[in-house]
Amino acid sequence: MRADDNVCALASNHSGDPFVVLAFRLRKATMRIGFYSTMSGMPWGGSEELWSRAAHHLLRQGHDVCVNYKRRRKQVVKQLTALEEAGAAVHLRSSVRVGRAVRKVMKALHLGQSPGKDWLKQSRPDFVLISVGFHTDETAITPTLRELGIPYGILVQSASPYHWIEGQRVTVEREAYAGADRCYFVSQQNQAIVETNLAVDLPESEIVDNPFQVSLDAAPAWPSCDKSWKLACVARVHFQSKAQDLLLRVMRQPKWRSRPVEVHLWGSDGGSAQQAKELISLHGQQKQFFVHGFTEGIEKIWRDHHALVLPSRFEGNALAMIEAMLCGRMPIVTDVGRVSQLVDDGECGFVAPAATFELIDDALERAWQRRHEWQSLGARAATTIRQRHSLQPSEDFAELLLSACSGQRNAKRRVAAA
Repeated sequence: MRADDNVCALASNHSGDPFVVLAFRLRKATMRIGFYSTMSGMPWGGSEELWSRAAHHLLRQGHDVCVNYKRRRKQVVKQLTALEEAGAAVHLRSSVRVGRAVRKVMKALHLGQSPGKDWLKQSRPDFVLISVGFHTDETAITPTLRELGIPYGILVQSASPYHWIEGQRVTVEREAYAGADRCYFVSQQNQAIVETNLAVDLPESEIVDNPFQVSLDAAPAWPSCDKSWKLACVARVHFQSKAQDLLLRVMRQPKWRSRPVEVHLWGSDGGSAQQAKELISLHGQQKQFFVHGFTEGIEKIWRDHHALVLPSRFEGNALAMIEAMLCGRMPIVTDVGRVSQLVDDGECGFVAPAATFELIDDALERAWQRRHEWQSLGARAATTIRQRHSLQPSEDFAELLLSACSGQRNAKRRVAAA
């Protein structure tokens, strides 16, 4: 029996006692919200920041939080430990990959057809948020949620026009999104990608902001540019998404080799760090490119760098761009994810329409010709981002979840292909 069940019984037996009635009302207002993350490729990533910080905010408000996260072999995820210490109930699920033949046998025997059921029956959440790190991630728990009648929402952190959900999975994932009480995206572009991929219309989905890891009043001093201009590429080193390979190619041109400009790669290895180092060595770019790895001191980065360069092939809403702008550094970026809503080309940054050699070179060239304005453009970026982006995104998202949790079942009209 949950605590609120005990209070209900107590209230019914002492209906004339105003203190018990007050306690009952307060307890009734307490929600139990579940978080189910699809994160699998890495122990943790930027896609996990919004839901986890919202969870902390809910715990501070006195609500109950339960988490379902993939187990990492011999690896402790400190962010999950922090949630447990704050009072969340964390369940680490096992994930065993099996072949197609085994899956067919399991399906015939009705095995593994209701993933997460034991967790849901034990946790008894009032609402579950499914955090989808990448739009092709499976939302296998949604049929179980619908079977048990538990309302749920889906948060999509990144979507790519180069990756597709195909075959029978289209129908399965379409049902997942169409059956959600709420759908949240970090950019309208990502929403359009998912809708096109699944042939479903989600007209009233909500666009939400991502949290950042710099202080609200961040204002690192402008670094000297007497010897060189320093660009920071703050992202995991992953050519497929972040396109550092294109950046290396562009900067290989004679005009860039002759200019006093450096590119510093700050980020964990997303699978392409070795190739990046080998390309730098192969083409003699050791004086142009510097690979530093991951650092938690984001504001420290901007004490020594003049601008952000992020030539991504796809994004959701890049935390690195938000943080750079908050710190008064203009971004040189591609028009992916939320960029067109947050960056005015030529006013507070420079935007390449797409991640191609020619377009990235053009954006960098336009920026270079105005390098002596970078400080003022960065100041404008700091003002712009504070006007267009939430300054308390985690708290805002927590309130959205409480609204979804306590409100009536959403009656939004979703149109899917027949």
